Amino acid sequence: MKVNAKFGVGTMLTAMLLVSMAFMPTVSAQANENVGVKAENIGFSMEKEYGKLFLEKTGYSAKLTSPIPLKNLEGNVEAVVFSVNNEGYIIINVNDLSVPEFSMTSENPFIDKNKNHYYNGPLAYVEEELKSERIKTTYIYKKERVNKSKKLSELKKTDMETSNVQLLSGASGILSHSLRTWEDNNIYCGPIAAGINLIYLDDYIDNDFVASAYENQNDLLDFITSGYIDNSGTYAWQLRNGLNGYIEDRNLDNEYSAYATSFDYSKLMSLINDDKPVDVSTNNHPTFDHHWIIAHGYFIQDVPYVVPQPYIVINNGWGDNNINVLVDDYLINQVWIE
Repeated sequence: MKVNAKFGVGTMLTAMLLVSMAFMPTVSAQANENVGVKAENIGFSMEKEYGKLFLEKTGYSAKLTSPIPLKNLEGNVEAVVFSVNNEGYIIINVNDLSVPEFSMTSENPFIDKNKNHYYNGPLAYVEEELKSERIKTTYIYKKERVNKSKKLSELKKTDMETSNVQLLSGASGILSHSLRTWEDNNIYCGPIAAGINLIYLDDYIDNDFVASAYENQNDLLDFITSGYIDNSGTYAWQLRNGLNGYIEDRNLDNEYSAYATSFDYSKLMSLINDDKPVDVSTNNHPTFDHHWIIAHGYFIQDVPYVVPQPYIVINNGWGDNNINVLVDDYLINQVWIE
């Protein structure tokens, strides 16, 4: 993946989508129920308490430290990130206490409290100032304000009434083995996602997927980009066609094919249950727009929410597995082999 260009083909967004970033409404800071106040006036105590209970009810013992505010594309504080147990992180929305992203094993992507950080949903990180002319996404991460005190109380009540395992529905699944954690600043995310998918199938499904000479990161990614998938921004149909060309040349086309559809959570769940990774594209990064990630698990969180919260467990394409991201409209396409 190119340095500072890990995301692929984008759609242009006019500067009208970015409201003046200097504007900050004056509101009461009472009980941390505020929205859009200056970051230094927020203690994030409610978010910290909620995040700790959220992780405990998901089965993790958690210590949350080092809160850093995250701004939305309008320049208002939209979320906060905490480090977890000094080895993971959790991001919590300050308007509705939703958790768009967390990992118990991956390093906090925000570490410098002295810089401005912008967050446009899972894996969409921008440091320092964000210029309106650089914005290339049509997906805008911004949540409506809810009664956070009530939502925290509901979670506390659930904590007293249910065990951890009851918080998760029966709808959950994970691949039988871990994905490779390949990262390469000279290779774009599409070929990396394809390579991680292929090597998993070769390792655990059918060892004819990759010739023995290419069963390593450098040789397989070089081989893929030299004749099947361009080392550039990649649409879903390009990823599918490149994989099908590769499958045909491996004489596997009578048994396997690559497919591409819009994001389909039900289909993703069935593929994970069948031990098949799923390449998923996002379209929410402000400056790069599209990015390919690799799903290797899923779960649905039922309590204490009225509407169940579906998550996918992903490899981010930058060397990390086991990042949990909330399903939303920023997930647009998926490609898989079966």
